[in-house]
Amino acid sequence: MKKIVVVGAGIVGICTAYFLQKSGFKVTIIDKEDPGTMTSYGHACTFADYASVPVNSPSLFRQIPSMLFKKDSPLAVDFFYVIKHLPWAIKFLNNCRKDKVEEISKSLANFLKHAQLSYDEIFEEVKVSEYIKNEENIYLFDSKKSYDDYKYATLMRKRNNVEVLELNKKEIYDLEPNLAPVFYSGQLFVGSRHTTNPLAISKKIFDIFLFNGGKYIKENVKNVLQKENCVEVFLENKQVEFDEMILCAGAWSNNIANMVGENFPLDTERGYHVLFETEQQLINRPIAWSESGFYLIQIDDGVRAAGTVEIAGLTKPPNKKRTQMIENQSRKLLPQLGKVKSTWMGRRPTLPDAKPIIGRSINNKNIFYAFGHQHIGWTLAAVTGKVIDSLVKESSTNIDISSFHPSRFR
Repeated sequence: MKKIVVVGAGIVGICTAYFLQKSGFKVTIIDKEDPGTMTSYGHACTFADYASVPVNSPSLFRQIPSMLFKKDSPLAVDFFYVIKHLPWAIKFLNNCRKDKVEEISKSLANFLKHAQLSYDEIFEEVKVSEYIKNEENIYLFDSKKSYDDYKYATLMRKRNNVEVLELNKKEIYDLEPNLAPVFYSGQLFVGSRHTTNPLAISKKIFDIFLFNGGKYIKENVKNVLQKENCVEVFLENKQVEFDEMILCAGAWSNNIANMVGENFPLDTERGYHVLFETEQQLINRPIAWSESGFYLIQIDDGVRAAGTVEIAGLTKPPNKKRTQMIENQSRKLLPQLGKVKSTWMGRRPTLPDAKPIIGRSINNKNIFYAFGHQHIGWTLAAVTGKVIDSLVKESSTNIDISSFHPSRFR
Protein backbone atom coordinates (compact mmCIF):
# COMPACT_ATOMS: atom_id res chain seq x y z
CA MET A 1 0.00 0.00 0.00
CA LYS A 2 1.52 3.32 -1.09
CA LYS A 3 2.08 6.00 1.54
CA ILE A 4 1.06 9.39 0.18
CA VAL A 5 1.40 12.83 1.72
CA VAL A 6 -0.90 15.68 0.77
CA VAL A 7 0.69 19.04 1.59
CA GLY A 8 -2.11 21.52 2.15
CA ALA A 9 -5.32 21.18 4.19
CA GLY A 10 -7.54 23.51 2.22
CA ILE A 11 -10.54 22.14 0.38
CA VAL A 12 -8.39 20.96 -2.57
CA GLY A 13 -6.09 19.02 -0.26
CA ILE A 14 -8.97 17.59 1.77
CA CYS A 15 -10.84 16.35 -1.32
CA THR A 16 -7.63 14.97 -2.83
CA ALA A 17 -6.85 13.05 0.37
CA TYR A 18 -10.43 11.76 0.45
CA PHE A 19 -10.30 10.26 -3.06
CA LEU A 20 -6.81 8.81 -2.58
CA GLN A 21 -7.92 7.14 0.64
CA LYS A 22 -11.00 5.69 -1.06
CA SER A 23 -8.63 4.07 -3.58
CA GLY A 24 -6.80 2.27 -0.78
CA PHE A 25 -3.75 4.48 -0.27
CA LYS A 26 -2.38 5.31 3.18
CA VAL A 27 -2.72 9.11 3.26
CA THR A 28 -1.33 11.82 5.52
CA ILE A 29 -2.23 15.53 5.30
CA ILE A 30 0.33 18.11 6.46
CA ASP A 31 -0.44 21.77 7.03
CA LYS A 32 0.62 24.35 9.60
CA GLU A 33 -3.00 25.61 9.80
CA ASP A 34 -6.20 23.86 10.81
CA PRO A 35 -8.06 22.16 7.92
CA GLY A 36 -10.33 24.42 5.87
CA THR A 37 -9.53 27.58 7.82
CA MET A 38 -7.61 29.62 5.24
CA THR A 39 -8.77 30.62 1.74
CA SER A 40 -11.27 27.75 1.73
CA TYR A 41 -13.09 29.41 4.61
CA GLY A 42 -13.77 32.99 3.62
CA HIS A 43 -14.86 32.97 -0.03
CA ALA A 44 -18.21 33.73 -1.67
CA CYS A 45 -19.64 30.25 -0.91
CA THR A 46 -20.70 29.47 -4.49
CA PHE A 47 -20.24 26.19 -6.33
CA ALA A 48 -19.50 28.25 -9.43
CA ASP A 49 -19.82 25.66 -12.21
CA TYR A 50 -20.55 28.59 -14.55
CA ALA A 51 -17.23 30.39 -13.80
CA SER A 52 -15.44 29.63 -17.06
CA VAL A 53 -14.73 33.29 -17.83
CA PRO A 54 -11.19 34.15 -16.64
CA VAL A 55 -10.08 37.40 -15.04
CA ASN A 56 -8.00 37.86 -18.18
CA SER A 57 -10.04 39.81 -20.70
CA PRO A 58 -9.44 41.48 -24.09
CA SER A 59 -11.14 44.61 -22.72
CA LEU A 60 -8.91 44.80 -19.66
CA PHE A 61 -6.42 47.16 -21.31
CA ARG A 62 -8.99 49.93 -21.75
CA GLN A 63 -10.64 49.23 -18.38
CA ILE A 64 -7.49 49.33 -16.25
CA PRO A 65 -7.21 53.15 -15.86
CA SER A 66 -10.80 53.60 -14.68
CA MET A 67 -10.69 50.49 -12.48
CA LEU A 68 -7.49 51.59 -10.75
CA PHE A 69 -8.70 55.05 -9.82
CA LYS A 70 -12.27 54.21 -8.81
CA LYS A 71 -12.61 53.76 -5.05
CA ASP A 72 -15.33 51.13 -5.55
CA SER A 73 -13.50 49.23 -8.30
CA PRO A 74 -13.42 45.41 -8.29
CA LEU A 75 -9.65 45.69 -8.78
CA ALA A 76 -7.01 47.25 -6.53
CA VAL A 77 -3.30 47.22 -7.36
CA ASP A 78 -0.21 47.92 -5.28
CA PHE A 79 1.90 49.70 -7.94
CA PHE A 80 5.21 49.03 -6.18
CA TYR A 81 4.40 45.35 -5.92
CA VAL A 82 3.43 45.11 -9.61
CA ILE A 83 6.58 46.94 -10.74
CA LYS A 84 8.69 44.58 -8.64
CA HIS A 85 6.88 41.62 -10.23
CA LEU A 86 6.58 43.04 -13.74
CA PRO A 87 7.38 39.72 -15.53
CA TRP A 88 4.26 38.18 -14.00
CA ALA A 89 2.13 41.16 -15.03
CA ILE A 90 3.44 40.92 -18.59
CA LYS A 91 2.61 37.20 -18.73
CA PHE A 92 -0.87 37.99 -17.43
CA LEU A 93 -1.46 40.69 -20.04
CA ASN A 94 -0.20 38.37 -22.80
CA ASN A 95 -3.04 36.04 -21.82
CA CYS A 96 -5.60 38.82 -22.32
CA ARG A 97 -5.58 38.40 -26.11
CA LYS A 98 -8.93 37.24 -27.45
CA ASP A 99 -7.66 33.92 -28.77
CA LYS A 100 -5.94 33.14 -25.44
CA VAL A 101 -8.98 34.12 -23.38
CA GLU A 102 -11.27 31.88 -25.41
CA GLU A 103 -8.83 28.99 -25.13
CA ILE A 104 -8.63 29.47 -21.34
CA SER A 105 -12.40 29.70 -21.05
CA LYS A 106 -12.92 26.49 -23.02
CA SER A 107 -10.38 24.60 -20.89
CA LEU A 108 -11.96 25.77 -17.64
CA ALA A 109 -15.48 24.99 -18.89
CA ASN A 110 -14.51 21.44 -19.84
CA PHE A 111 -13.16 20.92 -16.33
CA LEU A 112 -16.02 22.70 -14.55
CA LYS A 113 -18.66 20.46 -16.11
CA HIS A 114 -17.33 17.59 -13.95
CA ALA A 115 -17.25 19.63 -10.73
CA GLN A 116 -20.73 18.95 -9.39
CA LEU A 117 -20.68 15.21 -10.12
CA SER A 118 -17.33 14.87 -8.35
CA TYR A 119 -18.62 16.65 -5.25
CA ASP A 120 -21.77 14.52 -5.30
CA GLU A 121 -19.58 11.41 -5.12
CA ILE A 122 -18.21 12.74 -1.83
CA PHE A 123 -21.61 13.87 -0.60
CA GLU A 124 -23.01 10.36 -0.98
CA GLU A 125 -20.90 9.45 2.05
CA VAL A 126 -20.37 12.82 3.72
CA LYS A 127 -23.79 14.18 4.67
CA VAL A 128 -23.78 17.95 4.18
CA SER A 129 -27.22 18.67 2.73
CA GLU A 130 -28.02 21.06 5.60
CA TYR A 131 -25.20 23.32 4.36
CA ILE A 132 -26.08 23.33 0.65
CA LYS A 133 -28.80 25.43 -0.97
CA ASN A 134 -30.02 25.14 -4.56
CA GLU A 135 -31.28 28.70 -5.06
CA GLU A 136 -29.46 29.81 -8.19
CA ASN A 137 -26.94 32.65 -8.27
CA ILE A 138 -27.78 36.09 -9.64
CA TYR A 139 -25.37 38.55 -11.26
CA LEU A 140 -26.59 42.17 -11.07
CA PHE A 141 -25.53 44.94 -13.45
CA ASP A 142 -25.45 48.45 -12.05
CA SER A 143 -25.98 50.12 -15.45
CA LYS A 144 -26.68 49.50 -19.11
CA LYS A 145 -22.99 50.13 -19.79
CA SER A 146 -22.02 47.37 -17.36
CA TYR A 147 -24.50 45.05 -19.01
CA ASP A 148 -23.19 45.86 -22.50
CA ASP A 149 -19.55 45.50 -21.37
CA TYR A 150 -20.37 42.02 -20.07
CA LYS A 151 -21.85 40.73 -23.32
CA TYR A 152 -18.58 39.13 -24.40
CA ALA A 153 -18.34 37.20 -21.11
CA THR A 154 -21.97 36.13 -21.47
CA LEU A 155 -21.32 34.91 -25.01
CA MET A 156 -18.34 32.84 -23.80
CA ARG A 157 -20.47 31.24 -21.07
CA LYS A 158 -23.18 30.32 -23.57
CA ARG A 159 -20.62 28.91 -26.01
CA ASN A 160 -19.45 26.72 -23.14
CA ASN A 161 -22.99 25.44 -22.51
CA VAL A 162 -23.67 27.50 -19.40
CA GLU A 163 -27.38 28.30 -19.23
CA VAL A 164 -27.82 32.01 -18.53
CA LEU A 165 -31.28 33.44 -17.89
CA GLU A 166 -31.72 37.18 -18.46
CA LEU A 167 -33.69 38.99 -15.73
CA ASN A 168 -35.36 42.36 -15.80
CA LYS A 169 -35.90 44.51 -12.70
CA LYS A 170 -39.31 43.08 -11.87
CA GLU A 171 -38.10 39.50 -12.18
CA ILE A 172 -35.20 40.27 -9.86
CA TYR A 173 -37.50 41.87 -7.28
CA ASP A 174 -39.80 38.86 -7.44
CA LEU A 175 -36.81 36.72 -6.40
CA GLU A 176 -35.15 39.18 -4.02
CA PRO A 177 -37.64 41.83 -2.79
CA ASN A 178 -35.28 43.36 -0.19
CA LEU A 179 -32.78 44.72 -2.72
CA ALA A 180 -32.52 48.48 -3.19
CA PRO A 181 -33.49 49.80 -6.67
CA VAL A 182 -29.90 50.55 -7.69
CA PHE A 183 -29.42 48.01 -10.49
CA TYR A 184 -30.20 47.94 -14.20
CA SER A 185 -30.79 44.24 -14.87
CA GLY A 186 -29.38 40.84 -14.04
CA GLN A 187 -28.63 37.27 -15.01
CA LEU A 188 -29.39 34.00 -13.28
CA PHE A 189 -26.98 31.06 -13.67
CA VAL A 190 -29.27 28.09 -14.10
CA GLY A 191 -28.40 25.02 -12.02
CA SER A 192 -25.93 26.77 -9.69
CA ARG A 193 -25.88 26.15 -5.94
CA HIS A 194 -24.07 27.44 -2.86
CA THR A 195 -23.12 26.61 0.70
CA THR A 196 -24.11 28.38 3.90
CA ASN A 197 -21.09 27.05 5.80
CA PRO A 198 -17.95 26.16 3.80
CA LEU A 199 -15.91 25.43 6.93
CA ALA A 200 -18.48 22.88 8.13
CA ILE A 201 -18.30 21.05 4.77
CA SER A 202 -14.49 21.02 4.82
CA LYS A 203 -14.47 19.70 8.38
CA LYS A 204 -17.02 16.98 7.64
CA ILE A 205 -15.00 15.63 4.72
CA PHE A 206 -11.84 15.87 6.83
CA ASP A 207 -13.48 14.06 9.77
CA ILE A 208 -14.51 11.17 7.50
CA PHE A 209 -10.93 11.05 6.24
CA LEU A 210 -9.66 10.74 9.83
CA PHE A 211 -12.36 8.23 10.78
CA ASN A 212 -11.28 5.99 7.89
CA GLY A 213 -7.67 5.95 9.07
CA GLY A 214 -6.18 9.10 7.59
CA LYS A 215 -3.50 11.05 9.44
CA TYR A 216 -3.02 14.78 9.95
CA ILE A 217 0.20 16.49 10.99
CA LYS A 218 -0.15 20.15 11.99
CA GLU A 219 3.36 21.37 11.20
CA ASN A 220 5.17 23.57 8.75
CA VAL A 221 7.06 21.83 5.93
CA LYS A 222 10.68 22.97 6.24
CA ASN A 223 12.09 21.13 3.23
CA VAL A 224 11.32 18.43 0.67
CA LEU A 225 13.80 16.04 -0.91
CA GLN A 226 13.06 13.90 -3.96
CA LYS A 227 14.96 10.65 -3.45
CA GLU A 228 15.33 7.80 -5.91
CA ASN A 229 12.00 6.09 -5.17
CA CYS A 230 10.37 8.26 -2.53
CA VAL A 231 9.92 11.77 -1.19
CA GLU A 232 11.37 12.88 2.14
CA VAL A 233 9.50 15.64 3.96
CA PHE A 234 11.37 17.61 6.62
CA LEU A 235 9.23 18.88 9.50
CA GLU A 236 10.20 20.85 12.60
CA ASN A 237 11.91 17.97 14.42
CA LYS A 238 11.76 14.96 12.13
CA GLN A 239 11.85 13.68 8.56
CA VAL A 240 9.15 11.42 7.12
CA GLU A 241 9.38 9.39 3.90
CA PHE A 242 6.43 8.88 1.54
CA ASP A 243 6.04 7.09 -1.78
CA GLU A 244 4.30 10.08 -3.39
CA MET A 245 3.63 13.72 -2.52
CA ILE A 246 0.69 15.85 -3.68
CA LEU A 247 1.36 19.58 -3.40
CA CYS A 248 -1.82 21.62 -3.02
CA ALA A 249 -0.81 24.39 -0.63
CA GLY A 250 -2.63 27.15 -2.49
CA ALA A 251 -0.82 30.48 -2.69
CA TRP A 252 2.15 29.02 -0.77
CA SER A 253 2.69 26.12 -3.20
CA ASN A 254 5.56 27.68 -5.12
CA ASN A 255 7.58 28.06 -1.92
CA ILE A 256 7.53 24.27 -1.58
CA ALA A 257 8.01 23.63 -5.31
CA ASN A 258 11.20 25.69 -5.04
CA MET A 259 12.50 23.14 -2.51
CA VAL A 260 12.55 20.47 -5.23
CA GLY A 261 14.05 22.71 -7.90
CA GLU A 262 10.91 23.89 -9.68
CA ASN A 263 9.54 27.37 -10.06
CA PHE A 264 6.15 28.55 -11.30
CA PRO A 265 4.77 32.06 -11.96
CA LEU A 266 2.37 31.75 -9.03
CA ASP A 267 1.05 34.92 -7.46
CA THR A 268 -1.88 35.77 -5.23
CA GLU A 269 -5.12 37.66 -5.67
CA ARG A 270 -6.11 38.92 -2.27
CA GLY A 271 -9.85 38.73 -1.65
CA TYR A 272 -11.87 40.12 1.25
CA HIS A 273 -15.11 39.53 3.05
CA VAL A 274 -17.27 41.52 5.46
CA LEU A 275 -19.75 39.65 7.68
CA PHE A 276 -22.90 41.53 8.73
CA GLU A 277 -25.25 40.75 11.60
CA THR A 278 -28.85 39.95 10.71
CA GLU A 279 -31.83 38.48 12.53
CA GLN A 280 -33.93 37.88 9.42
CA GLN A 281 -33.66 36.27 6.01
CA LEU A 282 -32.70 39.19 3.77
CA ILE A 283 -31.70 37.34 0.60
CA ASN A 284 -32.30 33.82 -0.69
CA ARG A 285 -29.31 33.26 -2.98
CA PRO A 286 -25.82 34.61 -3.78
CA ILE A 287 -26.07 38.01 -5.46
CA ALA A 288 -23.08 39.35 -7.39
CA TRP A 289 -22.71 43.11 -7.75
CA SER A 290 -20.95 44.10 -10.99
CA GLU A 291 -20.00 47.59 -9.85
CA SER A 292 -17.57 46.33 -7.21
CA GLY A 293 -16.99 42.65 -7.95
CA PHE A 294 -18.30 40.87 -4.88
CA TYR A 295 -21.14 38.55 -3.82
CA LEU A 296 -23.68 38.95 -1.05
CA ILE A 297 -24.60 35.59 0.52
CA GLN A 298 -26.80 34.80 3.50
CA ILE A 299 -24.93 32.14 5.47
CA ASP A 300 -25.42 30.46 8.84
CA ASP A 301 -23.90 33.29 10.88
CA GLY A 302 -25.04 36.37 8.96
CA VAL A 303 -24.76 37.98 5.54
CA ARG A 304 -21.31 37.73 3.98
CA ALA A 305 -20.10 40.14 1.31
CA ALA A 306 -17.12 38.46 -0.33
CA GLY A 307 -14.93 39.05 -3.35
CA THR A 308 -12.93 41.75 -5.18
CA VAL A 309 -9.34 41.43 -6.38
CA GLU A 310 -6.25 43.06 -4.90
CA ILE A 311 -2.81 42.50 -6.42
CA ALA A 312 -0.41 43.04 -3.52
CA GLY A 313 1.32 39.74 -2.77
CA LEU A 314 1.35 37.35 0.16
CA THR A 315 2.84 39.41 2.96
CA LYS A 316 1.30 42.88 2.91
CA PRO A 317 -1.22 43.53 5.73
CA PRO A 318 -4.95 43.66 4.90
CA ASN A 319 -6.14 46.82 3.15
CA LYS A 320 -8.86 48.44 5.27
CA LYS A 321 -9.98 50.53 2.30
CA ARG A 322 -11.07 47.29 0.57
CA THR A 323 -13.29 46.16 3.45
CA GLN A 324 -14.71 49.68 3.86
CA MET A 325 -15.56 49.76 0.14
CA ILE A 326 -17.27 46.36 0.37
CA GLU A 327 -19.27 47.50 3.40
CA ASN A 328 -20.40 50.73 1.69
CA GLN A 329 -21.40 48.99 -1.54
CA SER A 330 -23.18 46.20 0.35
CA ARG A 331 -25.30 48.71 2.26
CA LYS A 332 -26.07 50.49 -1.01
CA LEU A 333 -27.47 47.23 -2.42
CA LEU A 334 -29.04 45.91 0.80
CA PRO A 335 -29.72 48.79 3.23
CA GLN A 336 -31.23 46.47 5.87
CA LEU A 337 -27.83 45.02 6.75
CA GLY A 338 -26.91 45.11 10.43
CA LYS A 339 -23.62 45.82 12.17
CA VAL A 340 -20.33 44.44 10.88
CA LYS A 341 -19.44 41.32 12.88
CA SER A 342 -16.03 40.67 11.36
CA THR A 343 -13.79 41.17 8.33
CA TRP A 344 -11.39 38.78 6.61
CA MET A 345 -8.73 38.60 3.92
CA GLY A 346 -7.70 35.50 1.94
CA ARG A 347 -5.12 34.73 -0.72
CA ARG A 348 -6.18 33.10 -3.96
CA PRO A 349 -3.38 31.21 -5.77
CA THR A 350 -3.27 32.66 -9.27
CA LEU A 351 -1.25 31.94 -12.39
CA PRO A 352 -0.98 34.39 -15.30
CA ASP A 353 -3.18 32.25 -17.56
CA ALA A 354 -5.94 31.80 -14.92
CA LYS A 355 -5.67 28.00 -15.08
CA PRO A 356 -4.54 25.65 -12.30
CA ILE A 357 -1.45 23.45 -12.39
CA ILE A 358 -2.54 19.82 -12.18
CA GLY A 359 -0.22 16.93 -13.01
CA ARG A 360 2.98 15.08 -12.29
CA SER A 361 6.14 17.10 -11.73
CA ILE A 362 8.49 17.20 -14.71
CA ASN A 363 11.65 16.88 -12.62
CA ASN A 364 10.40 14.81 -9.68
CA LYS A 365 8.62 11.59 -10.57
CA ASN A 366 7.09 11.08 -7.11
CA ILE A 367 5.54 14.56 -6.84
CA PHE A 368 2.20 15.76 -8.19
CA TYR A 369 0.91 19.33 -8.32
CA ALA A 370 -2.64 20.57 -7.73
CA PHE A 371 -2.72 24.32 -7.11
CA GLY A 372 -3.42 27.68 -8.74
CA HIS A 373 -7.23 27.49 -8.94
CA GLN A 374 -7.61 31.28 -8.48
CA HIS A 375 -11.30 32.18 -7.88
CA ILE A 376 -12.71 28.68 -8.29
CA GLY A 377 -10.74 26.47 -5.92
CA TRP A 378 -13.86 25.74 -3.88
CA THR A 379 -15.73 24.72 -7.02
CA LEU A 380 -12.93 22.60 -8.52
CA ALA A 381 -11.65 20.91 -5.37
CA ALA A 382 -13.49 17.60 -5.75
CA VAL A 383 -12.82 17.12 -9.45
CA THR A 384 -9.16 18.04 -8.89
CA GLY A 385 -8.92 15.40 -6.16
CA LYS A 386 -10.57 12.84 -8.43
CA VAL A 387 -8.10 13.56 -11.25
CA ILE A 388 -5.07 13.40 -8.95
CA ASP A 389 -6.29 10.02 -7.69
CA SER A 390 -6.42 8.76 -11.29
CA LEU A 391 -2.93 10.10 -12.03
CA VAL A 392 -1.45 8.42 -8.95
CA LYS A 393 -3.11 5.12 -9.94
CA GLU A 394 -1.96 5.68 -13.54
CA SER A 395 -5.51 4.99 -14.68
CA SER A 396 -7.34 6.70 -17.53
CA THR A 397 -9.89 9.42 -16.97
CA ASN A 398 -12.44 11.02 -19.26
CA ILE A 399 -11.47 14.47 -17.93
CA ASP A 400 -9.08 16.45 -20.14
CA ILE A 401 -6.45 18.23 -18.05
CA SER A 402 -3.80 18.58 -20.75
CA SER A 403 -3.96 22.40 -20.65
CA PHE A 404 -3.22 22.39 -16.91
CA HIS A 405 0.07 20.48 -17.15
CA PRO A 406 3.04 21.83 -15.15
CA SER A 407 5.23 21.86 -18.27
CA ARG A 408 3.35 24.75 -19.88
CA PHE A 409 5.49 27.37 -18.11
CA ARG A 410 8.81 25.96 -19.32
